[in-house]
Amino acid sequence: MKDLYLLIKILENNNFEGYLVGGVVRDYLLSRPVEDVDLVINGPVELVAKELAEQIEGSLVVLDELRQTYRVVKEDFIYDFTPLLGGSLEQDLLRRDFTVNALALPLKREVVSSLIKEGQGWQESIIDPLAALKDLQEGELKAVSSKAFVDDPLRLFRAVRFKAELGFEIVKDTEELMKEVPAKAVKEIAVERIKEELIKILASSDAEESLNYLEEELALLSLLIPDIKQLKVRGQCKYHCEDIWTHSLYALSKLEELLDCEFWQREIVKARLPLLKWGLLFHDIGKLFTEKVIDGEVCFHNHHRVGAKHIKLILRRLAFSSKEINYICSLIRYHMRPMALYHADNLTKRGKYRFFRAAGDYVADICLLAAADMISTRELNEERPVHFPDIESSLSFLKQLVQESKEMEKKTTERLLNGEEVMELLGLTEGPQVGQALEKVREAQATGKVSTKEEAKKYLQKLDLD
Repeated sequence: MKDLYLLIKILENNNFEGYLVGGVVRDYLLSRPVEDVDLVINGPVELVAKELAEQIEGSLVVLDELRQTYRVVKEDFIYDFTPLLGGSLEQDLLRRDFTVNALALPLKREVVSSLIKEGQGWQESIIDPLAALKDLQEGELKAVSSKAFVDDPLRLFRAVRFKAELGFEIVKDTEELMKEVPAKAVKEIAVERIKEELIKILASSDAEESLNYLEEELALLSLLIPDIKQLKVRGQCKYHCEDIWTHSLYALSKLEELLDCEFWQREIVKARLPLLKWGLLFHDIGKLFTEKVIDGEVCFHNHHRVGAKHIKLILRRLAFSSKEINYICSLIRYHMRPMALYHADNLTKRGKYRFFRAAGDYVADICLLAAADMISTRELNEERPVHFPDIESSLSFLKQLVQESKEMEKKTTERLLNGEEVMELLGLTEGPQVGQALEKVREAQATGKVSTKEEAKKYLQKLDLD
């Protein structure tokens, strides 16, 4: 925020006016952390953004050249620049989405100084044409105008996101406006914009409630992903009295409870949490395509593999990146493995190792998903005549799996043999057998069968690699 002094100097030198607007003012009033700043400039926006980027050694990004919107990024801090619209600041604010985002502060030295030093003087300079301060105090989310959602249907998702992030309630009149937006208008929104809002919703601590609201009140999720309509009515079997959607949403609420545990907080990469929640929400989507009746019972054999393939198509359509898609597909493909290991009659280190190798860097994520899945099944089906695993012993086992994966990873940090040594030892030429041999050594090393180069050589000589 101290970079704002440089921005003020740029404005003064060019005789321009500037304002802090929207979320930055709102978040300061709510004592929320500020990581991005929206700015309105009454002057050539590109010139101002470019000069700031040069002075702070940040990156300049052209968001929309036609609309003169620019972004300056310095490390994890973002400055978004837009021109003054409507001829005056008040008219500009009246074009925004919600009243709590229609606040502004003039970019003046005394105002910014008070803001940065967390004084109170800056509040007297707030420009508030819609009495948004009252809405902030009462925790209410109100549309700025009756045309707010018609002008930009993405605001439907933003409303739910702000509801989740701020803990505010959407007032009835605004909710009615949201329900009047036609499906056609929603389908015309760029999927990249929708995906960004969904990720922010999933990042909140009550994603389950927000997703339920999006679907049950607005039918937005099934509009984007028609399979959800089937998830709501399918999935009942020996182990589930509930449909897949109910089970998955409840599992999501259980995951959010598990995240209160210090162990999972430590093991899960925070940046991946929204994607982890997405994977959990659709972990059973493969059941739609694998349902069969065998010996009088409904079964879903291989639903994890089929689900991983099917979700890939959905994620591509919603503009997820290849890296994000691979992560979510891995979660779905392997979500059954941890509890299969728990139920195994003769569980071996080799069995665990093979799961760890398949899961790669995502062992903890898959185990957490499995935990939420297991608790949801258990709690929603307590009256079923089925023997379910004990929750506490299952959680203890899953945490132990995560620990063991790290221990095995440490054991295999140093390679005991390389490809050339394997070829010389076994008389092989380059080819798949060399890789197989190296993997056999790695497995033996991880499971404690070998720990030195000589032991690895003797172990390989005894193996049949055909």
